[in-house]
Amino acid sequence: MRQDFRKKLVEKANEKRNLGNLIIISGISGSGKNVVGDILVNNYNYAYIDKYVTRPFRDVEIQSLQEGKPIGIKPVVGDYNKANDKTRKQAFLNLGLPLSYINYDNYYGFSKTQIDNYIKNGRNAVVIVNDITLVRDLKNIYEENCLSCYVHRVNPKNKDIFMEIAKQRGDTPESAEKRYQKAIKDFDRYTNNISLYDYTILNTENGFQRLSQMLQDLNNRKPKKIQEEKATKQGNLAKLYVFIGNPGSGKDKALETIRVQSVLHSIIMPKHTNRPRKDDDGEEMICPEDELFDMGSCDLQYTNYGSIYGINVQELSKRLKDGISSSLVVSNGKAIQQLKELFPNELVTIYIHGLSKEEYSIQQKNHLNDEYVKNRLAEYDQADQLYYNQWLDFNHTVIDNNDLTDLKLQIDNIMRYYEEGRNWSMEKVDNYLKVANNYIQKYKRISDTKEEVYHE
Repeated sequence: MRQDFRKKLVEKANEKRNLGNLIIISGISGSGKNVVGDILVNNYNYAYIDKYVTRPFRDVEIQSLQEGKPIGIKPVVGDYNKANDKTRKQAFLNLGLPLSYINYDNYYGFSKTQIDNYIKNGRNAVVIVNDITLVRDLKNIYEENCLSCYVHRVNPKNKDIFMEIAKQRGDTPESAEKRYQKAIKDFDRYTNNISLYDYTILNTENGFQRLSQMLQDLNNRKPKKIQEEKATKQGNLAKLYVFIGNPGSGKDKALETIRVQSVLHSIIMPKHTNRPRKDDDGEEMICPEDELFDMGSCDLQYTNYGSIYGINVQELSKRLKDGISSSLVVSNGKAIQQLKELFPNELVTIYIHGLSKEEYSIQQKNHLNDEYVKNRLAEYDQADQLYYNQWLDFNHTVIDNNDLTDLKLQIDNIMRYYEEGRNWSMEKVDNYLKVANNYIQKYKRISDTKEEVYHE
């Protein structure tokens, strides 16, 4: 009897514990990260991890504390707002918090013990972090039990639109200007480390219900499974990068950056289409008037905005087998799903977000009755529906702010994440370039002007 009892104790001790999950929330000022945290806490039984801060409490935070609401921040001294800056900072250092950072001369930190207690007892927790290094530390510590989310509302580099949305939110001109100045400093810091985030939450629709639905979807996902899926795609395996986005989001600009700089990381995979060639089409599009046009060779076909598009899956498979990563634009849900089924370990989906429908409407507020603008808004609705239906299936989201260098940095950041462990020896690179250039030359468009071109 005693042996049976001990055996049960050992079996119980060896059982994998039902651990909780930690969700990290980041975002620029005004993005809605606190709203995201509140929804997770109030609707889905998450607990706020207390953030110790040396900055003075805001009026709204004091009011929430007086009403007994969780706000996720904690003073480092008792009569907080009356203590001087030096006293608060020394009190913070006395806490000896291992998870800390500095932001705009203020100190912020978290208790690892509190995080551990929640996770070990199966409780989900949320933490709002505005520091890239700490996000990386938390992900390294809590690994498969951790998800990081970047919340995006409006691009601060479109100042007029940013200020208009802040005004609609109820900010005074002074508070809106403060938000803008802070956001403009933080924006590049986040976007240029975009691969660090498992998901980007586009909080671009006015509507609490939409955001709540997205977070319900997120709550149903298991961090461990997400991390395992990403891990299978890292290494020497060639990748298929598929760009998705709303109208004017920057998909063509993404291909431009790859065309110019990314031959070592990816080359363009062309699509066939039955629509006439446009002036800005490059080698990524093969149209009926082109010699290489052959819709019959396309194993995968789909319709988008009234035109038919086709992808030669056989050639795509050969490229990947040859070790050549390729990029193409596909803004069709069914086609993306087919590619996912065909290339489960090679496919990396990247959603490109430019102006949201709200931002575009503000930009075109004097032309909302124009037929072109109406059609454009209808296209936004279609693209937004694709995003909200599949947002958890997109591996990454990048933000286009009309700066090609910035867009390139974001895309390069993602590609390097998946190339971790790649063999970069001179011989390997030379072989890669030789095979890649054979594919590039096959689809290279000849300029009408005769110019001497240097080839390496």
